[in-house]
Amino acid sequence: MRFDDKLATVLARPLADAAARAAAWRQIVDILAQDRDGTIDSDQRNAAFAVLRDIRGKVPVEVRADSVLGIASRRVSPAVVAMIAEDLPSVSAPLIAAAQLDEDEWLALLPRLAPTARALMRHRRDLPSAVRVALGSFGPADFALAGDTMAQPAGAAAADPADDDVVVAFGPLPAAPIIDAGLDEGETQIRDLLARIAAHRERVDAQMHDPAADSIHPPLVEDFRFETGPDGMIRWIEGAPRGPLVGISIATAAEQYGHGVDGHAAGAYRRRASFRDARLSVPGEGEASGEWRISAVPFFDHYDGRFTGYRGTARRPRADETAAHAHAAPGLYGSGLAPDALRQLVHELRTPLNAIVGFAEMIERQMLGPAGFDYRERAGDILDQGRRLLAAVDDLDMAARLESRRVRDGAAAVDVAMLIERLHDDYEAAARPRGVKLAFRVAQALPPVDADPVAVERMFARLLAATIGLADSGETIFATLKADGHQVRLSVSRPRLLDARDEPALLDPGYTPDGDWPDAPVLGLGFALRLIRNLAVAARGGLDITADSFELRLPTRDNEETRTGKGKA
Repeated sequence: MRFDDKLATVLARPLADAAARAAAWRQIVDILAQDRDGTIDSDQRNAAFAVLRDIRGKVPVEVRADSVLGIASRRVSPAVVAMIAEDLPSVSAPLIAAAQLDEDEWLALLPRLAPTARALMRHRRDLPSAVRVALGSFGPADFALAGDTMAQPAGAAAADPADDDVVVAFGPLPAAPIIDAGLDEGETQIRDLLARIAAHRERVDAQMHDPAADSIHPPLVEDFRFETGPDGMIRWIEGAPRGPLVGISIATAAEQYGHGVDGHAAGAYRRRASFRDARLSVPGEGEASGEWRISAVPFFDHYDGRFTGYRGTARRPRADETAAHAHAAPGLYGSGLAPDALRQLVHELRTPLNAIVGFAEMIERQMLGPAGFDYRERAGDILDQGRRLLAAVDDLDMAARLESRRVRDGAAAVDVAMLIERLHDDYEAAARPRGVKLAFRVAQALPPVDADPVAVERMFARLLAATIGLADSGETIFATLKADGHQVRLSVSRPRLLDARDEPALLDPGYTPDGDWPDAPVLGLGFALRLIRNLAVAARGGLDITADSFELRLPTRDNEETRTGKGKA
């Protein structure tokens, strides 16, 4: 029999600081979300809910919102939905909008929800009819206005002021204030607002099922026939609207990224030769706009042999003929996963990794009792590998945040001179046994960088690890940190292993040259460089890739006091 003690392990950890409370919140929410079948002991589950309610006010709203967003797509238990619904609407909205419960579970849960949570549920269109009727019975309580009120007996029938019929309340309800007759103006405004919302929804539903709505965006034409004159100008069309096509010339190739035919058709025209599957681009947003593949043959007069033009056909390109499909990397950085799906995967990975790292650290420090040297050495290796994997998981999470534009701006004054000094000491100690030399030069009186401190450290560390980790024995990696106008520029030399690799090859998510450096990019060099560039762009900077170096640019905070940097070699 297997005993799952993940929740017990998390509950046993001290919650001494903000970081520990944030980590505990994420892990407890994640574990409870996985317990849809109720396999966790009820006492332990109640203790977990008690801890969450106790630390909720001490965990930042951003952390709570991210953890709820990570479980929104799962099928969680009603108890988890009820606990999350107690939080702020900005935190609970993703789960309430997507939670999948049975009809009986919803009916039992509705009385426990706050009016704001029930208001969020009213926007859903996938709830069972009985649940929608039950939601309607809460109308007087949920839509009550402040002012003169009179009591309504518990369990009494609730009358909707917008309807003539009486809706019987589902089950006994607590006493709720109703709108007083003195608030006729406010009542009328609310009734009008609800009527406008209902009418808008009816119009949207009608358009979804009304074929006439397709006339707004007519379907694209899939093929047509055409003829040109001796000057190459299209003069006759069959099977497509004439307006956007008549007048297009196949005699001249369009400029790069322009509209018209490619050089294949234009070259065939000059030779009066037939052509097949030439490209044609039609501007606009009509039925005939977009990309085409055209084929045509020349025609000559039967009497005197004069060239009279071309006759041909046009079709839409196949998927394998479109460059965008051939080169577009599906999903985040070519992973095949959408950012939200990748963030869910990150949450699934972080909890067991934290447990492995924590247990290995306890063995290495002999917190559970004496342990042999070999056993502690093995635990140390597991601890190092686990921390590397956690760093990779954090990179995945950050990449997904950047892709979905959910990175919050926490810009502050960052002393990059001190940061590069600390990173130099860390990397030099690890690079020396491998025969790799570091030469860092830091300009004097560098202004502070205006960016998020965590993001700056991540960019610097990942860029140095990606280059130093791929260096050969006897190679020297140069890093220069200097001011450049209103920016600070970190220039890191490229290792010999990356010679003759252009920018598209280096940014390819699948490109990952071999390297035995402990901190070399776990997810590949292409992923690391893309992450650094996206972080830099989010900080109003950039990453330039030259023939011999990587150039990281970040904006400065010129109004702050500057520090004096130190050069190292």
